[in-house]
Amino acid sequence: MKHLTTTFLLILTLLAGVAVVAAQDDVTPSVTVEDQLSLDGTVTIAEVVSSGPGWLVIHADNEGAPGPVIGFSAVEDGSNSDVEVDLDAMGATPVLFAMLHTDDNEVGAYEFGQVDGADAPVAVDGNVVTPAFNVELVRAYNQLVGEDSTVNIAAVATAQDGWIVVHADADGAPGPVLGQSQVMAGSNADISVALEGEVTDTLFPMLHVDTGEAGVYEFGQVEGADSPVVVNDTVATFPITVGSPSVVAEDQMVEDTVTADVVVSDGPGWIVIHADNEGAPGPVIGFSAVEDGTNLDVAIEVDADGLTDTVFPMLHVDTGEIGTYEFGEVEGADGPVMVNDEVLTFPISATGEMMDMEATEETTEDESASAGGETAIEISGFAFGAGETTVPVGTTVTWTNADSAPHTVTADDGSFVSGNMNTGDTFTFTFDEPGTYAYYCEYHGGAGGEGMAATITVEG
Repeated sequence: MKHLTTTFLLILTLLAGVAVVAAQDDVTPSVTVEDQLSLDGTVTIAEVVSSGPGWLVIHADNEGAPGPVIGFSAVEDGSNSDVEVDLDAMGATPVLFAMLHTDDNEVGAYEFGQVDGADAPVAVDGNVVTPAFNVELVRAYNQLVGEDSTVNIAAVATAQDGWIVVHADADGAPGPVLGQSQVMAGSNADISVALEGEVTDTLFPMLHVDTGEAGVYEFGQVEGADSPVVVNDTVATFPITVGSPSVVAEDQMVEDTVTADVVVSDGPGWIVIHADNEGAPGPVIGFSAVEDGTNLDVAIEVDADGLTDTVFPMLHVDTGEIGTYEFGEVEGADGPVMVNDEVLTFPISATGEMMDMEATEETTEDESASAGGETAIEISGFAFGAGETTVPVGTTVTWTNADSAPHTVTADDGSFVSGNMNTGDTFTFTFDEPGTYAYYCEYHGGAGGEGMAATITVEG
């Protein structure tokens, strides 16, 4: 999330005993929080009891008192369990304060410090509700490791001097150590770790203490020295992707903007939002430029009239006129990014409700196949229908391009070739011989099932 700013006027206000709200008789506001490990840029507050709608606000430490705001989350009237708060990890400290506020002006908008008298801290018996808790935090984002073979760790907050150690991947778990950098007790930001050895597509940053000879990494060499940090039986490590472009976007409530948390692009590119079309990417409803490398909190304005309950973020290159989105208008420009021969896209909920599926693969048999005569295949979401179609001999197949981008229908063996098909164009071919016919889009796929490709099985 973007950096949240505040002033120490808040602290002075609290000390002066003004702008606080007393507890009501029927509910005693409270905050229950435990020490924890943060590896995803969030903290979880076990329970928040609020008298009316409110806010749970996380403050960094300022010499033992609440300092700058680094995150907040709305809470409902009554008891709220496991309240998750996104943090500005760059501002995190090893001690944090969880402070309860009211939401008494524009409900749903955090206005303390911006609107006079709004959303004040809650006090019980004259004491602001703001318990302190300890956190060990490591924040690193997906990125591309360049020729300098270094990886960036965005932030580390730790209670004692230590090490951030980067491991190679070994079958989904931390493997050989590729490099390490020292971190100091307190807040650390933008830590560069030089890597040596085989850099795998996935890496595991891991936080260690520095308990042997200070400043000398000795884990595995001196018994008991420099061991990994463990909080609540969890080792402080997690995977990041460094071998290919990637997109991280979560289910969210969308009105006119979709936010992608992390976009990693190999060169300048575009993050494009597609509406849903029967479970696959449909019409484009918004796009935003991204820079080479790691981009955080990318906001993409979308056409609200075209918004569907599910949307598909899709990463494209920017290969035509840089800074002008030309896909579908200029041949060969700004095509989708392919990773492992698949377009880099996936569905997310735009209604704020969690979704069970994480990605889409059109690999089931096309339901449009008929018992003969004619069959229609819609080209949509950079896919040919459901990918596999079975028809009897003599069937005439008609492809219709429903995408906003041009496509082709090109047989691997050259038996049928549509040429360029713009939006709304059709192509028809009659299959008079049994067999399996593989085909692809010349713009977004390749012979042999690469990328945007499909098959038709003709039974005779």
